Amino acid sequence: MDEKLVSVIIPAYNIEDYIGRCLDSIISQTYKNLEIIVVDDGSRDHTGEILDNYAKKDRRIKVIHKENGGVSSARNKGIEAAEGDYIGFIDGDDLIESEMYKTLVDLLEEENADIAHCGYQMVFPDRIDYYHNTGKKKIQTTEEGLKDLLSGEMIEPGLVNKIYKKELIKNCRLDETVKINEDLLMNYQLFKLSQKSVYYDITPYSYMIRSSSATGANSLITKREDALRVLNQIKDDCINNNLLSIIYKRYIYLLMAICRDDLKDRSYIGYQKKQRKQLKKELKTDIFKSCIPKKLKYMSLFSCYLPHIMKVIYKMYDLKTGTSKKYLVNKE
Repeated sequence: MDEKLVSVIIPAYNIEDYIGRCLDSIISQTYKNLEIIVVDDGSRDHTGEILDNYAKKDRRIKVIHKENGGVSSARNKGIEAAEGDYIGFIDGDDLIESEMYKTLVDLLEEENADIAHCGYQMVFPDRIDYYHNTGKKKIQTTEEGLKDLLSGEMIEPGLVNKIYKKELIKNCRLDETVKINEDLLMNYQLFKLSQKSVYYDITPYSYMIRSSSATGANSLITKREDALRVLNQIKDDCINNNLLSIIYKRYIYLLMAICRDDLKDRSYIGYQKKQRKQLKKELKTDIFKSCIPKKLKYMSLFSCYLPHIMKVIYKMYDLKTGTSKKYLVNKE
């Protein structure tokens, strides 16, 4: 039987130091029937030149040069150009193991699923953290897939460690106005359309963590607003009570996180007051009373009326568990 064509979409923007090794990991796949679509999103360094050189060496590589529009714009351009039976995504500064696409295609076809996905590992300069990596497989119905996605207990919300049947994704596009959680929103739409998905808890995808500059107040407000917008969109769309309960808890947790953000900036303090007011409104709603467990209710009350105490409690919890260090890049 002929191998199905897999379209791999890679957005690339100013990653001249990383895109070569990413492409090398894709070219080295044991699954050879690949269409490698790299979208140069208006890079100002040598990324575009590197891509063109790779395309000359491997005819499977197709390079699209466009004006800068953001990662969602680049991925959408890749979806429009894709001719494969299956579609996958990789970030241009990440790496994959040589068997990843063969494993995912085999899963998809053996189970006649719409989506096949796996775990990943976060690669820091000084360590590697695994996302589960139990080696277990799970077949998911539509509701089970959505539950695992929204709870975050099994499915990572990104697009990168998954493949989708083209007929599932061909009419879906990422919201280019959303910069944070846009992949969660896209996956919500796709898992909602999926009749069956299959998950294999191994970690052939390496999410490369690099240091970044500190986030300013305006940037953090934008990120928080995008995240709230996505959760609200999903929340408003949920008609299943179990799924609504899951996404509503995430919404409350995010409001609490905003309330305890420790940013000494006048504009952000004003933003915190606005969201604390919203959290106070939520305390009175029927959905809060019915969906939120007792412990989280108390935490919400503290966040609203005693935010400074809540910050101290969280810092003590963080010292005990090291939660905030999970994504910390140690600088030499």
